[in-house]
Amino acid sequence: MELSAEQVDRPPTEQFVSSRGRVPLIAVTVVIGFTAAAVTFMLSPLLPVLLRDFQLTVGDVAWVFTALLIGSGVSTILLPRLADVLGDRTATALGLVFLAIGAAIPGAVHTYPALLAGASVMGVGAATGQLGVGVLRRHLPGESVRTAVVVTQFAQASGSGVGLVAGGIALSHISMQQFFLSATGVYLVVAVLAWLVIPSSPRDRTVVFGLGNVVGLVAWLVLLLYGINTAGSEGVTSPKAIGFAVAGLAGAVVWALLEKRSQAPVFDLALIRSGTVARTMLAGLTIGMAIQSVTFLIPFYVQTPNAVGYGFGYDALSTGLILLPYSVVGAVAGIAGGVIAARTRPLVVAGIGAVCHAVAALVLITSMPGASATSFLVAACVYGVGSGMVGVGLFASMQSCVPQNLTGMGTSMVGIIVTISGARPRPRCAG
Repeated sequence: MELSAEQVDRPPTEQFVSSRGRVPLIAVTVVIGFTAAAVTFMLSPLLPVLLRDFQLTVGDVAWVFTALLIGSGVSTILLPRLADVLGDRTATALGLVFLAIGAAIPGAVHTYPALLAGASVMGVGAATGQLGVGVLRRHLPGESVRTAVVVTQFAQASGSGVGLVAGGIALSHISMQQFFLSATGVYLVVAVLAWLVIPSSPRDRTVVFGLGNVVGLVAWLVLLLYGINTAGSEGVTSPKAIGFAVAGLAGAVVWALLEKRSQAPVFDLALIRSGTVARTMLAGLTIGMAIQSVTFLIPFYVQTPNAVGYGFGYDALSTGLILLPYSVVGAVAGIAGGVIAARTRPLVVAGIGAVCHAVAALVLITSMPGASATSFLVAACVYGVGSGMVGVGLFASMQSCVPQNLTGMGTSMVGIIVTISGARPRPRCAG
């Protein structure tokens, strides 16, 4: 079932901003996406600092990222749908408050449990950067879908680039606790800006938020993600890993059956009958896996001491510089992808990005063992092109298929599939 143009472009539930208000609205959307990505990506090259400051093992650090991942799964479900129901301003401010609270917990209490708790709460706010799609689509007149997707993807890509380098620079001057407290202050300031600039929205009574449906979706998703991560530490044949994964998949089936009968669905499963929506969801499996290759596996490799037979022994700043081309090129590729998507189908752009992901993986595979820093720089550039193209292609494709009042639902559908595909097994660690 393909949606008609009338269904996609149904009368908006929001009021368009004036011509004078468009620049501030776009600017604050960029700031939101930038800061949400920057502080999150700062954590990636800081693995050695976390190991040293908290006296952790590699497996312990991996659980910090697992907590962030599971929280992100909740975030991609909760925040975009809240934006549909309660309005973009409320949902965006709430997401930024979650990020601030999450950063404040390890900033105030310097313990490993506090770090895990903080990562979980930060994860719940992780989808805040994606809310820019709905903010701009609902408040800008004309062909707002392409503008909304390109601006949001550019903000997140550029923010991740700054975050990769800024983390290493910051920790050469301040402590880890001061780093988290500084992030708290940044998020609170941006929350105030979002509340002041994003227009208030009357509640759309045609869109209903089913709390029970959300809880069910979160439950099976957490079980599935936990099972995937446990497989890395205990093996794919581990009864514990298999049990959680099977429970998650079984829960997904039960949830889908109940969702079809619900009067307040989290996802309108009828949308999946659209060939474009189904293909978009399938294509979304690629971006999560590629992103985790860049933000998790590469840092572990390049920061491994040479003495073990591979790795470069790099510090956080050097790791960030290795990954910087990924974000810079990704930001430029996102803009180019928006231009191409305007002239062809968005999924063609996503397909180009997927090919780039495959090429980048091939570069790394063929250069190992004994890979040089140049190999990683080249791979990061190609991964950047891929991620920029795939991100714009997926979100533009989905937004072209869902009604305007379900913009958040469309964002969540892409976010969930990316979160599942990006679930990474927790590394085995003897310590």
